[in-house]
Formats: sequence, structure tokens, C-alpha cells
Amino acid sequence: MSTELHRRRRRAPKRRGASPHWLSQLPYVIVLCGVAGGLVLCSLNYFRKGSGLMAAAVLFGALARLVLPPSQVGMLETRKKWMDVATMTGFAVAIAVVAWVVPD
Repeated sequence: MSTELHRRRRRAPKRRGASPHWLSQLPYVIVLCGVAGGLVLCSLNYFRKGSGLMAAAVLFGALARLVLPPSQVGMLETRKKWMDVATMTGFAVAIAVVAWVVPD
């Protein structure tokens, strides 16, 4: 394969109105920051608040996966949509239940 042909294949044409690549990773970064913030709160002996923040962040990820198109969810898209939403919702509920049940 010639170099010129290889260069032509690598360059994808810009679509009009296409969002930048980093913008499609924004929901994933928000979820990641929420979980990291929850872990920091848990390490500072605010277990319920930290767990609540983690549950809210994961639930936000499920909602983002449900509502946004596949081009805008970034790394939140790993499987089929219904499986991603069900898994993240299950994890969020499990984290919230653990935060509620564990005594002070």
C-alpha cells in the first residue's frame, strides 16, 4: 500500500456540525470525577456522603447512556444500550443500599 493511499485513509473528512472528540468523553469524565470524589469523601470518614455521591455519579452515567446518542457517550458505551443502563443502574442501587444499611 502506498504512503499516499495510507494518508488518505487515515484522514476522515470533517462532518459539518460534528462535536470535538473530547466532548464525547465528557459524560465519562463526569462519572469518573463523581466516583473519585466519593472515594475521597469515604477516605475522610464521610462514608454515607461518599457512597451517595458515587451512587449518584453512576446513576448519572446510566441516564447519560440512556439519553445520549452513541456518538456522544464515549467510553460509557461498552455493550448494548439496555445492558449498559441495567448494569449501571444496578450498581447505583447497590451502592445506595450499602450506604443506607451500614451503621454509622
